Order: sequence, then C-alpha cells, then structure tokens
Amino acid sequence: MLVQGCSWLGIGGDEGWLRDREGEYLEARITPVMDIPAELDSYTIDQLYYIPPEAPGEREVYVVPPAPKPIDTRVREGVVIQRFGDRAWIVVGATPGQVWPTLRDYFATEGLPVASEDAVAGVVETEWVPQDDSDVRNRYRVRVEPGLHAGNSEVYILQVDDEGETAEGQAVTWPSDSENLEREATMLASLSMYLADRTDIYRGSSVSMLAGSIEAQGKARLDDSESGSTRLELRIDFDRAWSQVGQAIGNAEIELLSSDRDERRYIVSFTGTENQEEPGFFGRLFGRDEEVEARQFDVTLSDTADGILVEARVSDGAPAPYQQDLLVRTINDNLI
Repeated sequence: MLVQGCSWLGIGGDEGWLRDREGEYLEARITPVMDIPAELDSYTIDQLYYIPPEAPGEREVYVVPPAPKPIDTRVREGVVIQRFGDRAWIVVGATPGQVWPTLRDYFATEGLPVASEDAVAGVVETEWVPQDDSDVRNRYRVRVEPGLHAGNSEVYILQVDDEGETAEGQAVTWPSDSENLEREATMLASLSMYLADRTDIYRGSSVSMLAGSIEAQGKARLDDSESGSTRLELRIDFDRAWSQVGQAIGNAEIELLSSDRDERRYIVSFTGTENQEEPGFFGRLFGRDEEVEARQFDVTLSDTADGILVEARVSDGAPAPYQQDLLVRTINDNLI
C-alpha cells in the first residue's frame, strides 16, 4: 500500500524520485576531463579510479578488494605547533603522503626557490634567501615524517644563515639545531598557517605516490608480545618522551602523585575505569554498589635500541593486568 501511494505521489515508480537505479551505470556517458584555468589550483582534481581498457586475460574480472584500514581515532584534527624547550615542530592530522603535495605547493606560492627535494625521504631544501635590509642570507631544510600515531605527520624546519661567503652550488653542512631560532619560528608559523588553511584540500586530495613511500608507521606502538603485559614503545628521545608521557597523563586526567625525572618514573593513582570521576554507561544503568579501588602505579621509562619503552606496574607488586593494560593504552591514546 505504501509503494502504491509513493507511485501515486510521483515519488516511486520508473519515473519517480525513488526509482530503482540498478543498472543505470551501464548507460553512463564518459565526459571530458574538467579544464581548470591556469591561475587556479588543479592538483586536487584527479582521477580517483583507474578503469582498465579490457579484461585482464584469463584471470577473474571481479576480485575481492582488500579490507580498508581501521580508522585510527587518535588522528589529530587540523594543524598545531608542538613545543618542547627550544624545539618546535608542526603536527598535522594527515599522512606524510597527503601533506607532501601541499608542502611543495607552499614554496611555489611563497616564491621560495627550491634547491632540492626528495619525496622518498620527505625533505625539501631551499636556495639561499636574502634577508630584507641585510647582507644575511637564510636557507631552510623542511622535513616531513610520521607522527606519534599512524595518520599523523610531523613537520620540522632547520635554518642556517651566512653573509654571502658560501659559494653558489657549495654543499651546506646542516647543524643539529637552527642557527637562528627566531627565523625558524617565523618560517614555522608561516608554514603552519598555510597548511591549516588547506586542511580540507590535502585531506581530500590523492596521495603523492613518491611521498607515499615515507614510513607510515607511527612513532608510538603498543606491544604485548614478549612480556605478557602491555608496553608502549616510543621512537623518540628521552627528553621528548618524558615530557609527552607527562602531558598524556594530564590530558587523560589521571591523578599524578609524584614524578622523578632522574629515576625516570611517574607515580599515578588509577582506577581502571573509562572515567575516573563518573561511572560508565552500564554503571549508570544498573547502579554500582561499590566503588572501584584506585591502585597506585609506577609508570617507568627505559632506553631501548630504537627509543624509549614505557611500562606500568602496580607499586606494591600485586597483579592487576586489566588496569595495567588500560593505563598504558590510555597514555598512548592521549599522546599528542
């Protein structure tokens, strides 16, 4: 009766709004490629799918596509500048392969001459750029690499300067830190604003095939294969790991009892619930006769061949596998 009504109103049926569209793709026409004016960006207008000209021999025409990668809920939205002491870098909520085309476009838009670029390594180096009203010249090295979590990227800038004594074409010896932190900060702010203004563009555009070879594995990885307890592996130096683990504890609103940087240890109080102040959905639904006991944990950082290992143990040595696992995972989820 409902279908007849829809047909009578002009909604259903062969000519209605809700008609059966199965098979209409067989009658679709191929239209010319969109012509984008030269003064407008065109790199986001790409062919999304490749259509083969003929069936691939005797093989099956229809194959099962690979399962999509799970959505990583830790992907950071937008663009932020992360700071630690004198060090600063840009955190972008996109993969290096997505960021790379926009990063290259930045230099063309700003009129900065590029001396070399390596998409596989994710590195761009500029030519010497004169500084206004001065004999000083600046040169920049920009590097994009994976962030702490898969789906994020980090962009680093290195700066050197001279007064014209470096010969044209002479190789530059890049220092470990920028020679002028103010110039680095200026460049960092300019690039971060450019990336932030184009968030939708590089998140929606196709991935650079060359830059797609940049390692996509995040610098933070959970591991429970060897010890039987969940551990967090961070491929960063201790100074940054110490700062970011402490920041993650604060972001998760875990109660911090004390910290000792020399001992590489945080002592926290953790209940092992989704929210330490309010009960979860089932707790509110069925009520909770007794409160979950908060346990005291030692969160320790130790060196490994590749970086830092973060572990959590109950301070009194009693077993608490569920709470230990959730504590480490909570720290991981709150890393920035």
